[in-house]
Amino acid sequence: MACAAQQRTTLLRASDTLLSAQRVLEQLAQSDFILMRTQSSERLVLRPHPLENLSDNRLSRGDQWAAMARVLLDPSVLELLRSRNIVVQMPPLASDAVARAGLTVREPPAELAPTHLFTGRLRSITRAGAPEADAGAGERRGAGSERTQRTDRYFFEYTIIDARTRAVEWAGSAELARRAHGSLID
Repeated sequence: MACAAQQRTTLLRASDTLLSAQRVLEQLAQSDFILMRTQSSERLVLRPHPLENLSDNRLSRGDQWAAMARVLLDPSVLELLRSRNIVVQMPPLASDAVARAGLTVREPPAELAPTHLFTGRLRSITRAGAPEADAGAGERRGAGSERTQRTDRYFFEYTIIDARTRAVEWAGSAELARRAHGSLID
């Protein structure tokens, strides 16, 4: 019987940002911020900022913009926003980074001042396995010693903020964990 290869790293992957974006998309679509608006509501101009990386992973500026764009530039979200008279305005310098990630950017005219800001934060926490003696009497762990296990939890937090009042109009989040086995100094 063959065993699946165990992960040797807990680093964040591109698929992780896709998964978290999908979870946040669902929260945004079901939010009062969206559901209380109609096509005849006052126009909102939503301007994203790059993802603030507070994790122990290194993310390029392009990856930070792509993480934000995956939420706002998803075709279903764009259609939903348009139907509620909300326009997404990517900053010009971010458009290149977002285009490299394979996402399409359609910016409104530059004379539109943003009414709302779309911000995001990535946080992480690392937990190394406890020594086997602390695991409890008679309890045996599966493959790999607890000494060689590492779990990283990632928290993606997104907010829409009124640019004038700085009030948070909507907040959504996604969480995921990665577990790896091997030397903790890897």
